Amino acid sequence: MHAAAKSSLALKIVASLALGLLGGCNRTSGDSTAAVTPELPAHDLATGRVEFVEGYQRGLEHGRQQGKPMLVFFTAHWCDYCHAMAREAFSQQAVIDLSKKFTCVLVDADSEPEICRQFRVRGYPTVQFLSPGGLPLNRLVGKQPANQVVMEMEAVLQAVARRIDEPTTLR
Repeated sequence: MHAAAKSSLALKIVASLALGLLGGCNRTSGDSTAAVTPELPAHDLATGRVEFVEGYQRGLEHGRQQGKPMLVFFTAHWCDYCHAMAREAFSQQAVIDLSKKFTCVLVDADSEPEICRQFRVRGYPTVQFLSPGGLPLNRLVGKQPANQVVMEMEAVLQAVARRIDEPTTLR
């Protein structure tokens, strides 16, 4: 192999490793290379200081009743990036204050894999914002700082405020 080809291959390997480290945790069923941690109950999922409704269906019903947009946090107890995001972003006062304008929903990747597939979640953490009627809006993938979460939350609130004639149910 020529030196230029070796250098190119090395750069590709380093770039793919860096992307994996920056983006978040990945784990698919049957992936024997994923680090496996003993199964923990859902209440051991990291949430920072934001109050979450556990489970997608409960959260969706609660969000529709309240008429609030939803912040759906796709997480897993084995995901270090999820814990870091909960500890760092979901513990900041600006995020906590804005979270009161949302129905915050916690989706455990191991307990609700079908919901993760439905939303095409491929990495953790993922934050999916939904309208009060359950329509997908913005999305954050990977560990995000508090200021990015705040910007997305504000954008969703503005978008929802502009949608006066949105349907309240999905068919």
